[in-house]
Amino acid sequence: MELLKLEDYQNLDAKKVIEYFAEVSKIPRKSGEEKKIREYLENFSRERNLKYMKDEYENIIIYKPATTGRENEETLAFQAHTDMICEKDVGVQHDFSKDPIVLYKEGDDITANGTTLGADNGIGVAYMLAIIDSDISIPNLECIFTVQEETTMIGAIKIDEKNIKARKIISLDNGKEGKILISSANCNEWIGRLEADKETINAKKVYKLQYANFLGGHSGGNIGDEKRGNPIKLAMETLKEIKDIQIVKLQGGSRVNVIPREFEVEFCISDDNQEIEVNKILEVMQNQKEIFKNETIVLETLSKSNNIQAYSIKTTRSIIDFVNEYQNGALKREEKGNVILSSNLALLTEYEKGIQIEFSERSNQKELEENYLETLDKLIKKYNIDIIWHQELKGVEKKENNVLLEKCQKAYKKLFNETMEEIISQGVVEGGFFVDKMPDCEYVCIGPNSYDVHSPRERVSINSIEKVWKLLKEVVR
Repeated sequence: MELLKLEDYQNLDAKKVIEYFAEVSKIPRKSGEEKKIREYLENFSRERNLKYMKDEYENIIIYKPATTGRENEETLAFQAHTDMICEKDVGVQHDFSKDPIVLYKEGDDITANGTTLGADNGIGVAYMLAIIDSDISIPNLECIFTVQEETTMIGAIKIDEKNIKARKIISLDNGKEGKILISSANCNEWIGRLEADKETINAKKVYKLQYANFLGGHSGGNIGDEKRGNPIKLAMETLKEIKDIQIVKLQGGSRVNVIPREFEVEFCISDDNQEIEVNKILEVMQNQKEIFKNETIVLETLSKSNNIQAYSIKTTRSIIDFVNEYQNGALKREEKGNVILSSNLALLTEYEKGIQIEFSERSNQKELEENYLETLDKLIKKYNIDIIWHQELKGVEKKENNVLLEKCQKAYKKLFNETMEEIISQGVVEGGFFVDKMPDCEYVCIGPNSYDVHSPRERVSINSIEKVWKLLKEVVR
């Protein structure tokens, strides 16, 4: 891995895209903190004497007038989100509120060093800036920069469609080049709490079970990869047969739309059963290690101690059983193998009054979603989980007679003599809100190959950036 040098890409057709991505990467833009990137886009517009719209949520729409002779053609819109997921490896010193993302090159990929890269969706922002700054022939263009896609989606939810004339929108938030997204999942996200006091106990030993260095990733785009594993589920699977167990503390996962990468739980076991129960734990762990050979799965003995604060056996059993009964991962696939129903147990931690859980569900079919939610509701009630937050994110249903889709596929075939594959995704895209506001809207989502998004291993392919840039120019023409 070496530092990315912009001078190495001056012969690329997409050199401006990479240059603008480097610019965007200098700007802190944690989801919910998009003021600085909004100011950058405002300055960008003013310097080019372009009309733009901003709203109270930090959304920006930049308008570029058509090339002479194309004023009467239908307006075309591009869309990307300005925020990013901020994840870093343990021990990495990086302040996402002020530090720039330093770009590195590793083979064909642009990556960061121990942090998320922000190509999701900084590369989409860079494409739009490059299009605006180019001299290619265009119809009237609307470049829509939304906010908080990674958290609340408030930008897409609240954007005023009266400011959008286009009824053909190309989103640039797809991480699979050569594939064009035409349908995305409806998504439900929750935060639940199990209220429970701790009690004082005496125990000869406290054990710590640790799962670390799992791949993690995007709970939509990567949920179909079973090799990633979910350390929260694995840990609770390990403990489910243990009798008279009391959890002392637990912590793992990061956010509701990220597959967890680590989890650890400290616990005590009744003195009468320790040797037998620990052997059970070690046996399950050994089986897990056969599957997850590169990940860390460790059991430690911490100390002998009295007056330990621990959850009751009843509370401990409730949380272990809830996690084990929770249906997680890719739950249903269609004939082509695409996941059409999934769920992600994302976070398990403590709060001042007990244990907090964050989880989500995604579905491309209403009936599958309804059946899953009915089962989940029963599970939540069974274990007295109090739901303190819930949001639903709109999906995009497949649209028949999508002219925009046909134009993109035709351009891709012309350029690369390859068929652009139509895909449905478990990822939630902002297009669901645009289509909901503008039912006559044609929507597709494209982008370059990116990998392990929402994790410190995030990277984006340079060759793929080049191909998508050529495609966008051809579609615009």
